[in-house]
Amino acid sequence: MMEPAHQYTDVRSHDHHDDDSSTEVESLVGAEKQWATDDFHHKRAARSRRRILCPPVVAALRWVLVIGLQLVIIGLLARDQGLLDSTRWKGRSTSANEVGGDITGWGTHIPTQITQFKINQTFAPYNTSEFFKPETLRAWNELLPIGMGFQSIPDPENYHDLPTPIVWPNQTVFTTSMTHQLHCLYAVAAVYSGLKSNHTLEEDHHWHMIHCFDYMRQAIMCSADMSLEGLETTFPDHNGGSDGWDSKHVCRDYSKVRERLESVRAYDDQEIF
Repeated sequence: MMEPAHQYTDVRSHDHHDDDSSTEVESLVGAEKQWATDDFHHKRAARSRRRILCPPVVAALRWVLVIGLQLVIIGLLARDQGLLDSTRWKGRSTSANEVGGDITGWGTHIPTQITQFKINQTFAPYNTSEFFKPETLRAWNELLPIGMGFQSIPDPENYHDLPTPIVWPNQTVFTTSMTHQLHCLYAVAAVYSGLKSNHTLEEDHHWHMIHCFDYMRQAIMCSADMSLEGLETTFPDHNGGSDGWDSKHVCRDYSKVRERLESVRAYDDQEIF
């Protein structure tokens, strides 16, 4: 089928005038050639425009991609460094960013649980003379983990913002606010019960109480437990206040607190006084 077209092309290119008349086929072939020529020039022009316009666009997209990947890499490196800093202790997550947590990076994360406060006069008998019975003292002692919250840190240089260590032979030792607060509360209850029942008190009870009042005030404000509490049911005069016994609280799992403190304890004593 292409043979006639080739023949007519040769004839026109050599100016043969054997037949000056224009045939229908020749007209069609000429039109086809003109269309093909125009289409060729159009496509070549389009390709030329693409060659002119595309390289700058491609270059810009390439730099956007490169910069974006660099930012992602920087972000991942920063995140990994942050995770490394926060998991120095045996690779565990720390409590550094938690309310009541340890900012040094030493204290590990403790899971929470919902706990309802309930009346329990084991630790504060209504008859204050009973406070000094062995069973009451034993109950207070058993509140504390073995080691009483005193913790031995083998590599203190790996942590930051550490307070001044407690004087301790051959160990770098710190205590814990929670166990200190329990000790202070015990001391307040003991002094009040002693004064009320004419029990002999320690000679340093006055300055000890003044210290604990201020310390406990700040500890309560720091924890700022916002749990809702309702009408009291146990006050003798039913004064319309709240005793807090029907309120549920978000608390650290105390079994996990004990587990943690006992795992890093400096020694094996368990006494609250």
